[in-house]
Amino acid sequence: MKPEEFHRILEEATLGSHEALGRIFEMYAPMINKHSQIGGKLDEDLKQYILIHIALNISKFHI
Repeated sequence: MKPEEFHRILEEATLGSHEALGRIFEMYAPMINKHSQIGGKLDEDLKQYILIHIALNISKFHI
């Protein structure tokens, strides 16, 4: 993905686009999954917690 395309997606996500937010989640899924593990196993509740906090706070991200 080109930097310009990422910037556009990030900007749309910060403005409230659900589709753009979904793309951000897809792009960062490996990192989200990595940080959603407890004892080497994926914890779905922790993953959900992380996703909710990203969704609630992405509008605060300054581009």
